[in-house]
Amino acid sequence: MNFLQTKLNEMKKRKEAGNKGFSLVELIIVIAIMAILVGIVGTQVIPYINKSKESKDLQIINSFSTAAVSSYSEKADELKSTTGEIIINVYAASQTEGADDNAKADAATLATEIKKKTYTDKAKVLGNEGKMKSSEGKKITDIRITINLTDRTVKTEAVGSNAFKAVEADL
Repeated sequence: MNFLQTKLNEMKKRKEAGNKGFSLVELIIVIAIMAILVGIVGTQVIPYINKSKESKDLQIINSFSTAAVSSYSEKADELKSTTGEIIINVYAASQTEGADDNAKADAATLATEIKKKTYTDKAKVLGNEGKMKSSEGKKITDIRITINLTDRTVKTEAVGSNAFKAVEADL
């Protein structure tokens, strides 16, 4: 009995001497509480992460619109089209379809200028490894810019995804 009493006294002295560690039970309880909080907060935050990615993708599309307006302003005196529309598929092999020869030449000229102002390489902006990070942004295959010379407007659309509204600007 004397032996037990001595051991208890030693344990009390160690505890009083500054044993500042946590017990295993205390650590398990803290980890469980943290896991519950991460589960609750994580499910609330994930939708906002994709929304922010979509906003960033829309900013990239908007940058193409700004580049189109700037490119048109710089090259206006060299362009041959004076009425109608110039439709530019920025990264397509054929810059435009179904337009007259002047509009096709103008589309090629403007597409080159737009690429210089934004991204020259399609892989850097579109596809799984590109700048578009949202789930809808990864579906985009091209950027189509329609310059309406009659109304003096520019409309920029993401081809391949209906999630993004067209960006409109004035010339």
